[in-house]
Amino acid sequence: MNAAPRNDRIEVNLAVAAKRVATVEISARRPVGIGRLAEGRDGDAVAALLPRLFALCGRAHSAAFAAACAMACGSALPERAMLAHGAAVLAERMSELLRGTVVALAGPALPSLAPALRQISEAARRFDGAALPDAAAIDAIDAGLAALGLPPHCLDDIASYQHWLAANGPLAVLHAALLTSDAAFGAVTVDALAASDDAAVGAALWQQGAPFAARPQLGGRVPETGALARQAAHPLIAELGSGLGARLVARLIEIRATPDQLRAVLRGELPSDLVTAAPLAANDAIAAVEGARGRLHHLVALDPHGRVSRLEMLAPTEWNFHPQGALCRALRAVQLRGDGADQERVERLVAAFDPCVAFCVKLTEATDA
Repeated sequence: MNAAPRNDRIEVNLAVAAKRVATVEISARRPVGIGRLAEGRDGDAVAALLPRLFALCGRAHSAAFAAACAMACGSALPERAMLAHGAAVLAERMSELLRGTVVALAGPALPSLAPALRQISEAARRFDGAALPDAAAIDAIDAGLAALGLPPHCLDDIASYQHWLAANGPLAVLHAALLTSDAAFGAVTVDALAASDDAAVGAALWQQGAPFAARPQLGGRVPETGALARQAAHPLIAELGSGLGARLVARLIEIRATPDQLRAVLRGELPSDLVTAAPLAANDAIAAVEGARGRLHHLVALDPHGRVSRLEMLAPTEWNFHPQGALCRALRAVQLRGDGADQERVERLVAAFDPCVAFCVKLTEATDA
């Protein structure tokens, strides 16, 4: 969820001893102070500003702000607005998950996938948060996914997954390369950030503000958020575990589910935890949106004239790339080979957590660290 181009960066430094990770240091230069740009502006002005500030997940930010702002005014978003924002979040989430997955796997095969990716991206952009497009946009997404070898029901369970792999479609071929050695790489118990945590997140954001947003924790917990956390109870993920392979499959599960979810939105149905909001006090509210990288929170406070007096944002990256977060736990669990491939394997695992800014990985021997 990076804002307009800056020198934002995440650095992951590992000290290695006897092919195990001895220490993990995760440091970040992340956007700060963006909420101050909203202070004193009316809601419409802030809503227009957000897509320009955020190059990634702009529609998730727009949905979170709109839901929090409406609740701070005393009511939920109108149904049509909620459906339009929800559809935009789903379409953006699918595009981002697909882009990240293909970049992680495709390598030299990327040009052959480009036409289908372009078709999906163009159709997804029609879900702009302002209105709902017709069903043709969803049909175009469905056709693009089929062209990538991701047909309906191909990831429903372990049997359909094995059949999908055997069919040798483009994405299956790319994914199968992981299964020889790295599918379980970085497996770790998943403690998922959930809608049930929103009240505690809202209270902490209200009391602590930016320090909490920069390094969040809930009573000692630093839960994980994102596709794997959302899909942890899916039958296929229950079979595959929580390693690198399962992380990428969780993305594919959500990508494949998107056309049906969008069709449900056209019928007036929205996933219950996709966009939520709750009041904190008079003229203050917290909203949460399940975006591509996980659960995004916006806290909005309004002054007596309806202008924004406070805006706090907590991005999913702050949970997953917390110094004691899910990535740190996964890296501590890995078994390295001690060869030249370790750097690439660790980088692939870091990329699977989908940071919203650039990252770099450095491995050193513990004696030299």
